[in-house]
Amino acid sequence: MKISCRKEDLIAGVNTVQRAVSSKNTLPILQGMRLRTEDENLVFEATDLEIGIRCRIPVNVQEEGQVVLPAKLFSEITRKLPDTDIKIESTDKNINIFYYSSDFSINGYDPDEYPEISDISSGSTIELQSSLFKSMIKQTIFACSLEETRPVFTGLLLQIDKETICLVGTDTHRLAFSKEILTGNSQEFNGIIPSKTMQEIYRLLDDDETLTISFTNSRVIFKFSQVQIVTRLIEGQFPNYKQVIPPSCNTKLFINTKKLLDTVERASLLSKDNYLKTNTVRFNIENSQLSINHYSEMGKIFEQLDIEQNGEDVAISFNAKYLIDLLKVIDSENVIMEISGSFGPCIFRPENNDNYLCLVLPLRN
Repeated sequence: MKISCRKEDLIAGVNTVQRAVSSKNTLPILQGMRLRTEDENLVFEATDLEIGIRCRIPVNVQEEGQVVLPAKLFSEITRKLPDTDIKIESTDKNINIFYYSSDFSINGYDPDEYPEISDISSGSTIELQSSLFKSMIKQTIFACSLEETRPVFTGLLLQIDKETICLVGTDTHRLAFSKEILTGNSQEFNGIIPSKTMQEIYRLLDDDETLTISFTNSRVIFKFSQVQIVTRLIEGQFPNYKQVIPPSCNTKLFINTKKLLDTVERASLLSKDNYLKTNTVRFNIENSQLSINHYSEMGKIFEQLDIEQNGEDVAISFNAKYLIDLLKVIDSENVIMEISGSFGPCIFRPENNDNYLCLVLPLRN
């Protein structure tokens, strides 16, 4: 392989794929990234066997070839290169990087041993605006579990049902659901995408791009711009989330979103429970007012918000972190809070938007 390019070209390719490099796999070659030429492009590839990312960067190709390099070392080197034209030549498993009158050599791996990041040759495909999908990821990914002992809860359920696309995340204590309309689609799909994959899609997607999603029973490919992300699906049965969403409520509140978020954040500073390891915040809702009256060894806080209340008075407690996470992704001026008693599931919705909700289970204290 013999190419010439700019420093920023190398950095763009490395930055795109490097988070797919395995950090804990015992196979040394998975700690590398593959560089190969294709037409007048340098193709960057990395995979940890769960997610694979491919990126094409236009360069000047003099000779075709490929090489697999230690990802961390190559990433650090590219960032420290001077701002000038860079030439790269490979010999067997190694490369030489030329700049000015200097020469930097890196020892690599055998490219023939690197696993292929394959395309889906046959399968179903849909297209949608990337800004919509990014919004759906943002609204749901915070509800995924971090506990790998229950894999189905560590990903987002992707459901495509002809003219609708849904993302659902849950850690069994909370659930986030987002839906958008697909115009003219007739495809159907149901699979659990690892949250790591969704985080990378969110990081790399620009708002004005078109996103193409191709899928089979075991894999999904996301394509946009010069980037392709391949992911395996998480095996297992996602719970029937529709069964846990209450069809009605005893108390319905309309609350200013920012005021509620600020109030909960302040209250959480004094509500750390060292035994339960949770930040507990308790709402007392009465006569169109929401009040927080909390004492701890660190101090006390009393706050009161004027709200619009329909239905019964109620007292209810939550993990403050769960409320903060969901309120940060609600972009409407007011949030709707639907309460089914002190110990029943509580639903939060943006005002004037039926396509999103977050369910939070209250604490029993």
